Order: sequence, then structure tokens, then C-alpha cells
Amino acid sequence: MRSRHGAAAGICIIALLLIFSVIFCGEDAVDTARRLLPPSLSEPFGTDTLGRSLIVRTAGGTLISMGIGFAASFLSVAAGTAAAFCFSLPRFPKSVLLSLSDALKSVPPILLALFLASLSGPGIPKLIIAISVPHIADIARTSYAKVKALRNEGFIEAERSLGAGRARIFMRHMLPHLMPYLSLQGVTVFLSAVISESTLSFLGCGVSVPSPSLGAILAEARPVILSAPWAALFPAAVLLLLSLSLEVIALSLSESDASSHGTGEGELVGVAELSADGKS
Repeated sequence: MRSRHGAAAGICIIALLLIFSVIFCGEDAVDTARRLLPPSLSEPFGTDTLGRSLIVRTAGGTLISMGIGFAASFLSVAAGTAAAFCFSLPRFPKSVLLSLSDALKSVPPILLALFLASLSGPGIPKLIIAISVPHIADIARTSYAKVKALRNEGFIEAERSLGAGRARIFMRHMLPHLMPYLSLQGVTVFLSAVISESTLSFLGCGVSVPSPSLGAILAEARPVILSAPWAALFPAAVLLLLSLSLEVIALSLSESDASSHGTGEGELVGVAELSADGKS
């Protein structure tokens, strides 16, 4: 019950942030005569160093961050699930890809995303791919562990004896059992993508100028943070709310998944079998 309330609260916050971003998103025209105005009725968030409305830029940055997070989450889950199915094919070189997955997991995702973003250059599509790549291998590996554990279940054996193909068995019987895990991973990747996008934009490797980004807004506010703290306060507060709401949803899904699978010993056995299979 508590997990449901937490998920509902997180979803409500995300919905409010989405409504806020849609209502206030617009063109942020440069007007140096209005630079660093404090919050007021006409400008609730004040203005930045170039006289642009901070509420407009924060709303646009929130919309971009949520869009990148959703796209990266969808791409990671879809590619990871497809890779898990390929791992189950008899002649697929899974040992090579499992070793590559282990190598990728040894590198922090933000560092790998920073490396890929610096190679590909700025741009939202390239940024989505750079953020997604570190998560695809992890989702594929763990999904394969779950698929391998399900492969010997009675209902799967029955379908196989009736002549059902691998794709039919995977789509109709295995994928529904993977959905709780994939939902949790989708929210986790969403959260990681929002933080990664803001970090990369703060470092100058994310969304290209002049598109607004929460990380870029914070980077622009850094030189004037003592004289104009509102330039960083409101974008940071929105980023914090978005991150906390996604974290609450992820924790709620994690608790629900743990309660539905008991202690999770079977899952640990599947992961152990996967590791042994990858080494053989």
C-alpha cells in the first residue's frame, strides 16, 4: 500500500512538472536591458545574464530533459529486450557480447556517456544514444538471466512441444514475466538519463545552444550565483523535484517486484547461472 502511494505521488509530481513545462515553454528572447532581474509578478523566476525569462527557459529545459529521458528509457529497454531474445538463439555469439557487457559495466555510466557524447558531438539524437548505450548491456544481460530461468518452466515446455517457435514463446509467454523488471529498469534509466543530460549539458557536451537545458542554465548561473541566486535556485529545484519523483517511483516498483518474487533467491540463482554461462 505504501509503495502505491509513493508511486502515485511521484507520478503526480511528474504530471505537474509536465503541465508546467507545456504552459510556460516558449521563445526566450535576449534582452540585455532586463538582465538579472529578481523574481517578480511579471517574471516569477527572474531573468538570466542575457535578460531571458528564467521561467520560460526552465520550462523548456524541463520539457527537453523529460523528452530525452523518455526516449533514452524506451531505446534502452527495447534494445535490451531484443538483445535478450538474441542471446537465447542457439548460434548467437552470446559469450562475446556477455563479455562486452561485463566490460561496459565496469565503467561508470556517466563517464561512458560523456565519452560517447564528446565523440559524437552535440545534438539531442546523439545525446540520447550516448546515454542509452551504458544501460542496454545491463538490461540485456539481466533480462537474459530471467529468460534462461523461465526456459525450463512447464508452460514453456508445453508450448515448445506444441511446435511454438522461439519468437512466439518469447513474445507471448516470457515477455509478460519480464514486464515488472522492464518497467523498473525503464524508470531507472529515465532517472539516470535526466541526471546524465543535465550533467553533460552543464559540462558543455549536451544539448546544443541555444536550446534550453537545466544543466546549461545552471552552468550559465554559476558566475553570478552569489549576486543572483535565483538564476540557479529555480532550475535546481525543478531538477531536484523531477529526480526525487522518479526515485520514488523506482523504489515503489522495486518494492512491488520484490514482494511479488519473494526473497528473490531464484533471481540470484539465474544471475549466477548467467555468469557461469558467460565464462564457459
